[in-house]
Amino acid sequence: MSTATPTASYTTPPPDGPVLAPGAITLIGRPALLRGSVLLANRSAQKFKLKTATLNLKDGGSGDPHLPRQGLALQVSARLPPGAAAHAPLQLSLDARTPAGTYHGEAVFDALGETREAVLRVLEHRALSLRPSHFELYGRPGGSLSLPAVVTNLGNVAFTLPKASPLTLGEDNAFSALFHAAMARKGAEGHQVALDAFTELLAASEVESGRVVWAADGGKTLAPGESLSTELVFELPEKLSRRRAYVGGFVVGRAACSVELEVDIDEPAPPGANNPKPDRKVAR
Repeated sequence: MSTATPTASYTTPPPDGPVLAPGAITLIGRPALLRGSVLLANRSAQKFKLKTATLNLKDGGSGDPHLPRQGLALQVSARLPPGAAAHAPLQLSLDARTPAGTYHGEAVFDALGETREAVLRVLEHRALSLRPSHFELYGRPGGSLSLPAVVTNLGNVAFTLPKASPLTLGEDNAFSALFHAAMARKGAEGHQVALDAFTELLAASEVESGRVVWAADGGKTLAPGESLSTELVFELPEKLSRRRAYVGGFVVGRAACSVELEVDIDEPAPPGANNPKPDRKVAR
């Protein structure tokens, strides 16, 4: 395995002290973290350390208001003993809303008195936030509940809200509880009989998916950084056992939300009854 030290070619004899290799610097990644490297050589007789540089865009991000034109902080991680050369990692953080694309600029290394052309390749990033991210529901089989929520587009591309999202539910601790129930009933008859009984109990406990409907905002498109206050309508499955607790969740984009459901233990109000007990809901 070769242990040769990286070298660089220069059009003129290299000066004493730290120097940069010639050529443009390329940084690539999502807006929050672009990475690259630069080749540094320490021609001096002393240790050399470099932490920061400055990056100035030539085109101002094509007019994008979220991308400053001057004075971007370029993080450098360089520690070189005398006579050493190495590729120093570079990191740059931009506004999360910075559009995907290629940007050109100039990296200024004040400690070295040198500048280099810089190319930024910003990648597409999709991210969504939904608050609250956990919902506690109290309702009847086949009922519906409405809850407020705030959705925010954290990415750098537009996101269109779905009309509805599947709501998956299952009995809380069903796997463990039903396994013990099957073993208590059929365990003495052998493991295969007990496992068959467990499978039957588990299948009988399954419920069909409900839905989370985006009320009037389904189909709306959020620009990068945009937030929207909305109403989520939770449509519960018909097949739910009373006095049972269910857990589950739903997904919107890459935002996963959890749900706890307690099935209302009261019997439905008879037709024509006054002031029937409404469904309750809590979110956190």
